[in-house]
Amino acid sequence: MSTTAARIVGFDWLRVLALLLVTVFHGLVLLDLKSWTQIAGMSMGSLGVSLFLALSGALIGRDDRPAIEWLVARLKKIYPAYWIATLFAFVATAASGYKSVTIVQFLWQMSGIGLYYSEDLINAATWFIGLLLTLYFSVFLARLTRYSDSILQGIAIGSAGLVLLHSSSGFFGHCLAFYGGLLAFRTLVPVRSLLALAIPSAVLSGADREFLCIATVWSLLAASLAIRKVPKAIGWISKYSYEFYLCHGIFLVGGVKFLGTGTLSLQSVFALIVGILAATFTAVLIQMAVSGSLVRFKAWGRG
Repeated sequence: MSTTAARIVGFDWLRVLALLLVTVFHGLVLLDLKSWTQIAGMSMGSLGVSLFLALSGALIGRDDRPAIEWLVARLKKIYPAYWIATLFAFVATAASGYKSVTIVQFLWQMSGIGLYYSEDLINAATWFIGLLLTLYFSVFLARLTRYSDSILQGIAIGSAGLVLLHSSSGFFGHCLAFYGGLLAFRTLVPVRSLLALAIPSAVLSGADREFLCIATVWSLLAASLAIRKVPKAIGWISKYSYEFYLCHGIFLVGGVKFLGTGTLSLQSVFALIVGILAATFTAVLIQMAVSGSLVRFKAWGRG
């Protein structure tokens, strides 16, 4: 495995699917239609998050950079966009009076580990970032040893055991999806490894429905490897999927609060569409700002 391995274009489809599942889930919840968010007993939101994490694990499995170099690169990728989105969320929340905000809240959530702080999350994406960072640091610590794959296999088995025991099965189900994706892509034939993991996971779904979600995610990862081409629109959405994920909740909530009714209606659907368009525009701006292209664009405009 190496950082120079060929790009897997099928992953673009999965990022867009994960983003769609999470966005639809949040939209339905805001319209008080949470009962509509279930697919075969699985939560749309949980399925989307597990898919994002499995994708992240798969990419890590193909990356053989030294542990410190790899971790620094990942933190540089995660934090700048997250800081911009979270700062905007706090400013918008304070200005609108939607929730009370405190300095302690701000510092915890800007740290990226607000998941482990009990006060309300101003930007709901904070909990995802907190989980992702926890997973990344576990991989980092494992890679500092000569037994990284064995350690990660042990953690994956432990996560599966906790799901079986119904101990925070949603949280540890996400962890299991991540570690399974990572370990499968450490093997010579990831498709075979993913299916070998998915089949027993599907069998275990009788004990806890979270296993069906995990089996579905691993099966989708395996299927994506057969895809050789994606439409430009899918590639474009995939390119901004991380930034959109960070800020979509802010604009969906804002749209429903100021333009919608909080129930299913044409007005609320319009509000959600406005929120999605605003989040898309903001996602592009965030990525431009982080990459420095926004500064170059402004300079070109003045020239």
